[in-house]
Amino acid sequence: MHNLTPTQSQRSLNGIPPPVFILDGHITSILSLLPVKSLLRFRCLSKLHDSLISSPTFVKLHLTRSARNADFTLVSTSDDNVLTFTVFRLLQDPPSIFNLPEDPHYKLEDEHILDIVGSCNGLLCLFGNTFTSNFDIETWIRFWNQATRTISEKLGYTIHNKLHFHHNLTFGYVNSTDTYKVAYLVPNTNNVHVLSLGDNVWRNIQNSPVDHGYSMNVVNLHEIINWLEIRDYNSHYDRNNITIKQFVIISLDLDTETHSLLLPPQGFTEVPIVVPYLSVLKDCLCFSHDYKQTHFVIWEMKEFGVEDSWTQLFKISYDNLQVYDHLNDSEFYLFPFFLSEKTGTLLLTNDLEGRAILYNWIYNRVERVNKTWFKNMNYVESLVSYR
Repeated sequence: MHNLTPTQSQRSLNGIPPPVFILDGHITSILSLLPVKSLLRFRCLSKLHDSLISSPTFVKLHLTRSARNADFTLVSTSDDNVLTFTVFRLLQDPPSIFNLPEDPHYKLEDEHILDIVGSCNGLLCLFGNTFTSNFDIETWIRFWNQATRTISEKLGYTIHNKLHFHHNLTFGYVNSTDTYKVAYLVPNTNNVHVLSLGDNVWRNIQNSPVDHGYSMNVVNLHEIINWLEIRDYNSHYDRNNITIKQFVIISLDLDTETHSLLLPPQGFTEVPIVVPYLSVLKDCLCFSHDYKQTHFVIWEMKEFGVEDSWTQLFKISYDNLQVYDHLNDSEFYLFPFFLSEKTGTLLLTNDLEGRAILYNWIYNRVERVNKTWFKNMNYVESLVSYR
């Protein structure tokens, strides 16, 4: 920690008094409350400011305080290969939607970027590909901190045909080792590859207990990524030894790089026409599914890893959601993105409509949001570097 008692030279920098040297010298605490843009300007005031704001200790302190005011973020793409951001703040009453200003902070032009894998601590993991001189497709990832306007070089280069299925990529953070990891669930196999930021090489880790599908529904909860699979098993109760399909949740601990299995709620007894989905609401793993084409049901695992803690959170009539087009389309699904208990609001997407639904269960009020593409991310601005 710096000696924070201001000297005469520190009281004036080019005639500008540094107002941060107040409250008995608690500069670190005060600076940590400022937005990233302001901190970047303060770094230019003096070597003291630059050293303090760039230090790993300050970066972590600022991240901790920023996370308290995390914005629920949906990411949209425009037609001219520019990534842009829209921020939903549902913690107000009534909920309101704010578009970020037209600012280079929130845009990135790169025609080779195919998808945003995820967001952790202000870092966005981007996936893209390019053609080599031999017309092979070379895939890579980049890490972008849009708040500090910094982006990594292209990492994890590989000519791997199966890596084209970028929906099977996920991005996470391991707090105990301060490590960012990208996991890839190889389709049609049970192989898992992991790239740790800093190593720049894909590693094979423990295989999954069940083969992966394509375009998987993968969600992050703390340091564990979870996805839903269907496995076959032969029941000894069945005289004809008929193969039965069973849903199972696979969990991969990014710290230990090992897998475990969880079963869906016991109340989920019928295989629905619509494939069920996993999500994270209220910092808990959730399981949602169609019920007899009349209701949408969401279960919450109150204690992660404890199957007896599954609790039914919602059972909402499609009439209440003003959804009427699901009966004739097997591709229909609703996906819960975010839940605000303070405002009594649930944010869902309707795949057939291509729009988001804001449903207030207190007043049974529904509002449609005209957005055509969504990415579920809890995003905070930070000073975190990809280096």
